[in-house]
Amino acid sequence: MTLPSLFAAVIAPAYIGPGAGFALGGSFLFALVGMLLAFVALLAWPVRLLVRVVRARGRRGRTRARRVVVLGLDGLDPVLARRWMDAGLLPNLARLKQEGGFRPLGTTWPAMSPVGWSTFATGVDPSFHNIFDFLARDNATHLPVLSSTRLKTASRGRRLGPIPLPSREHPFELLRRSKPFWTTCGEQGVAGTILRIPITFPPDRFQGRQLSAMCVPDLRGTQGTFTHFSAPGADAGGRTTGGERRTLERAGENRRRGDWPGPDRSDGTGPLTVPVTVTVDAAGQTATFDLDGERFTLGPGAYSDWIPVCFAEGRRRARGICRVRVTSFAPFSFYVSPVNIDPLHPAFPISEPPHFAMTLARLHGPFATLGLAEDTWALNERVIDEQAFLDQAWANHAERERQLFHALDRQPDGVVSVVFDATDRIQHMFFRYLEPDHPANADKDTEKHKDAIEDLYRRADDLVGRVLARMKPDEVLLVCSDHGFKSFRRGVNLNAWFRRNGYLYLKTDPESGPLPEIPDGERFEATDVDWPRTRAYTNGLAGFYLNIAGREKDGCVPPEKAAALKRELIDKLRGLPDPRDGQEAITELWASEDIYPGPYRENGPDVIVGYKPGYRTDWDAAVGAVTDRIISDNTRSWSGDHCMDPRQVPGVLFCNRPFAAARPDLRDLAPTVLDLLGVPAPRHMAGRSIFAAEGRGSA
Repeated sequence: MTLPSLFAAVIAPAYIGPGAGFALGGSFLFALVGMLLAFVALLAWPVRLLVRVVRARGRRGRTRARRVVVLGLDGLDPVLARRWMDAGLLPNLARLKQEGGFRPLGTTWPAMSPVGWSTFATGVDPSFHNIFDFLARDNATHLPVLSSTRLKTASRGRRLGPIPLPSREHPFELLRRSKPFWTTCGEQGVAGTILRIPITFPPDRFQGRQLSAMCVPDLRGTQGTFTHFSAPGADAGGRTTGGERRTLERAGENRRRGDWPGPDRSDGTGPLTVPVTVTVDAAGQTATFDLDGERFTLGPGAYSDWIPVCFAEGRRRARGICRVRVTSFAPFSFYVSPVNIDPLHPAFPISEPPHFAMTLARLHGPFATLGLAEDTWALNERVIDEQAFLDQAWANHAERERQLFHALDRQPDGVVSVVFDATDRIQHMFFRYLEPDHPANADKDTEKHKDAIEDLYRRADDLVGRVLARMKPDEVLLVCSDHGFKSFRRGVNLNAWFRRNGYLYLKTDPESGPLPEIPDGERFEATDVDWPRTRAYTNGLAGFYLNIAGREKDGCVPPEKAAALKRELIDKLRGLPDPRDGQEAITELWASEDIYPGPYRENGPDVIVGYKPGYRTDWDAAVGAVTDRIISDNTRSWSGDHCMDPRQVPGVLFCNRPFAAARPDLRDLAPTVLDLLGVPAPRHMAGRSIFAAEGRGSA
């Protein structure tokens, strides 16, 4: 058996759209590696314990806390937190505010999760850790690519003659740079358990435990591709944003049959499949599924447990897990979650050490491994409804809670850090309920789940209370978020603005004269752009790029004229009016050289765009497409966002101990954790401990 051939790069996250798949891999080798490494770790445990004790003695006089627990609640907003604290609905957060402290937490430029949590981990801004967005651009093709992870072009496994030897070489490369605080802790003998912090795939190699999060792919190699099966004629077949629709064939009076898609075949002829048959009792509202040797029965409004499924090609196997939910009995249809990598049989390591994920699965059962596990696109596409989305999100949240309390019960010192995603995903999908006139409310329920976000904050508060109950007097709890939240009502397509104003051209556009209108509903992809004539373009959610000669292929902007072009565009776009009512859609823009001092500045957008709350990059521009609409209504269920002016969407910081910083920001949390544990912060960290006499404010 050889290492899996993973040949197609993942090009976009589930926040925007799924990417291409990868060929079938074998999980046996990685399971074997995990077991061997677990055995080696067991043998080395006495030595590591001795080293840890010796190093701890050296730190004892400097430590402020025996254990630091960092509870990340992605997207928790300070304005909403204050509202419900003042109403008496969040007693545990109010207790932290009173006994320790509460401040808005300055976010990153731009304000989004991969950027913010990378800054949280490393104590530096994006120009030092190299993560600027969910997406980056390929300078050779101008196409969007995943910003944080890429597939290695070649993998050289060690061999003993014809026999491959176990290897820790990972088929993917993490593009985040700079050293995270947990690696520094490990070097100083400080215990660390790091659970589901974004941009940790592939997992960091350090002396501690880590479960990867954002950018872990599904078994198809995408950032999350659902499948929706339906009777003939009941639904449109083929590809859809975020998923795939498949038709069920009749296999008897009450039986239906379909092909369950998995990873791509090695010859590139399409996905491997396994057959699924369903016996439907429409009158009794039950459906019995037979899938890959598993049989289970579902009624209405309920998910299955995690169902194991194995895809085979020759002697190679890829094992995954998925959940199923019936979406209709008449006509019959059902939803299949993205097929997650099975944590008991991972196709490649998703944890550090590799056996850590397997251990969690054996102790607590299978769990979601997909980086973006809440299926926002299935709700956007109305394949599932709001209740199905909430059920999925809270099931994933419960798995994360079990993993957190497992760590708290077993690690009495050092750092335990975890990020919960439900606080972000539910606000994204339910923010429209807070605004009766939100464009996304059209033709959708506006009453049944109107308290979903309030309930979210109350559940987050309850979690804080249960963590506090485990804390001892010499331990510190930090509760933080990477950004806040605002409404997302209108989308801005800067590619459309660039085209109308002579900065971007399509291949079909004439050399001179007026440009033809793009018919409503049509769009052109990046491959349709005339790059030798195009000076500015956008993809992702952060800002836009110049097409600079010598940097991008077919670049046409001379490097010496780039700064002037940036200033020209900034001046023209600042205060961009919405043609519907004249409101400004863009409050401010920042040239990269004005905010980024680090060595990776050129990898990020040339200009960061600060949209006014209520506005954001539209869905087409996010993947680099060009339309004729500069500003249009956002009608998707995804109705709240934070990819706006960072000054308007700070996160939160609560602590059970008073702290000095008046204006903390995300850069300060890594040095704060190290300070509390008596570990000197590396010189590269730009932040400073919040317990220092003066905190660092936002950039």
